[in-house]
Amino acid sequence: MPKKEHGEKSTTITSIEKQIKDEIVKLSKLRGNTRCYPLLLTGVLIRDPLVDDVYDDLRTAYADDTDCLEVVVDSGGGDIDATYNLALLFRRFGRKRLTFIVPRWAKSAATLLVCAGDNILMTPVAELGPLDPQITAMNPLEGRMEEFSPLHIESTLTLIREEYKNGHKDLADGLLKRLQFPLTLGSFKKSLELGNQYLVNLLSSRMLKDNIDLANSIGKQLTEGYADHTFCIDVQEAQRIGLKAEELGGKELDIIWDVHRLVRKKRELEQAQKKRELRKRIKELPPELLEKLPEDLLRGIEKEQRKPLR
Repeated sequence: MPKKEHGEKSTTITSIEKQIKDEIVKLSKLRGNTRCYPLLLTGVLIRDPLVDDVYDDLRTAYADDTDCLEVVVDSGGGDIDATYNLALLFRRFGRKRLTFIVPRWAKSAATLLVCAGDNILMTPVAELGPLDPQITAMNPLEGRMEEFSPLHIESTLTLIREEYKNGHKDLADGLLKRLQFPLTLGSFKKSLELGNQYLVNLLSSRMLKDNIDLANSIGKQLTEGYADHTFCIDVQEAQRIGLKAEELGGKELDIIWDVHRLVRKKRELEQAQKKRELRKRIKELPPELLEKLPEDLLRGIEKEQRKPLR
């Protein structure tokens, strides 16, 4: 018989949120009654409004006795400037000791965040990720949006140089015409330097305050040293490049993994709720309006309506 997921008996988002809070309290007690803040952002990007919300939370609930703070992070990243601001904010409430705990993901800009503390605690399957920013920009020649890393700029320029060198002038000219405006490309490449500067500033002032050379080495590795933005940086890889990362075990691991499973279950319920609301709105549309919708959109609606709700 397949094993039931943690939280399967829960039927509402509210009840799962309560379970998550209870698990965080357990973790706090187990780790010596430290202050523990859950930053569980499944499906939510780190943006300026989030910084405001976290600041309100910390001012309200963590205003006193906050020399030590532990932050449980589940995030796919977001805006790097907002993330740097958030990192500095957590430092204010963890002045003597700041620990980040990663159940499963602290990818992209969230990796910058967890590098702001004294150490990082990770489950065996937790992942950090490279810090090369993902840029979405309009391709003016083709009239469509493209997503890419600034690292792709240098590899593309290298390809063009090689094509010229090999005598393939027409191909090289064609590739060159497809590039963005040079000043725009320059600004994209500058974003790599920004991520590196933020990261080195954080590492050299806390986790690696006595080792600026290692901070610079990690900054270069995380911004330029991996082949793809999705690269999995587990606890062993984090240790290899020089981060103060440790693997969780025992009861702490059990609690953190329960939190992860509960967060996932909550996300599933939220998605199911959104589907129900969408189907309800579609049913309420007048027939004359439905008739005016494109056929491919109608087929998509019919397909969506046939999908079972979890």
